[in-house]
Amino acid sequence: MSDAGNPFTPGRPRSLWEMINCSVMAICSIGSQFMLEQLMREDDLPGPLSLEESMKQLTSEEAFKIGKWMDEAESISKDFECTAALERIAIIRKSLARGMTHRVLCVELRVLRETIDSGLNNQLIYRYPAEKARVFGNWKSDWEKVIVAFPSAKKDILECVDLWAMAHPTASVFHAMRILEHGLRALAKHVGKTFDIQNWQNIIDEIESGIRDRAKKMPRGSDKNEKLKFLSEAAKEFTYFKDGWRNYVSHNRSDYDEHQARSVYEHVRTFMTVLSSQMGEVTTR
Repeated sequence: MSDAGNPFTPGRPRSLWEMINCSVMAICSIGSQFMLEQLMREDDLPGPLSLEESMKQLTSEEAFKIGKWMDEAESISKDFECTAALERIAIIRKSLARGMTHRVLCVELRVLRETIDSGLNNQLIYRYPAEKARVFGNWKSDWEKVIVAFPSAKKDILECVDLWAMAHPTASVFHAMRILEHGLRALAKHVGKTFDIQNWQNIIDEIESGIRDRAKKMPRGSDKNEKLKFLSEAAKEFTYFKDGWRNYVSHNRSDYDEHQARSVYEHVRTFMTVLSSQMGEVTTR
């Protein structure tokens, strides 16, 4: 069977979406593979290996394949802090290096599976609801233009969407306001101001003053009108965000449910996408 499309093929690079939080698929995949390798080598069952064949050492190709599966098992064990499994994997690696028979590998895989199963006891695993998983899975593409223009906002964007998907809507709104601060800083820079420690109202006032100063220096024409319109509307949007959500979530004045939080971050995404068409944190376009 081809491994094409299998996200847990040994040695295949994995995306953040495949590895973030925890992946039940990874656990199922590694467990199934170990069971398969084990059953192929059971000498007390009428299987593909005879007793004589089970006493033979693995070929270099077989040892390499098992080593790759050990890489996957090690990654999962680290994610779940399964110390006993990591210790068992280290023992298997040493045995592979010295030369291991099929029969010994069969025993080792059974012990490793049992060790991993034991280590997963009492582990807490969060399952994203289907619709939320879909939204979370698309966060990079949905926010692509914003991430390109404001790369330092990427962490807050991820946390904003992830917290919403994990049923922490108020925390999601908080991070949405942090995303806006990247845009507020860029807008301030665009009109010759610096957003540092000022509160939002003060920097918005400074930005509006900068826009008025810029209007006096720009030559008349449609370009001036369009540019000033864009800047003025952007400043007003920040006022709306400040009065509508930022002041409440930052000063513990309000909680939000998942529908309100989704509405907030969609407003933020739409606004930041538009802002990204004219400016970013590195260069002003």
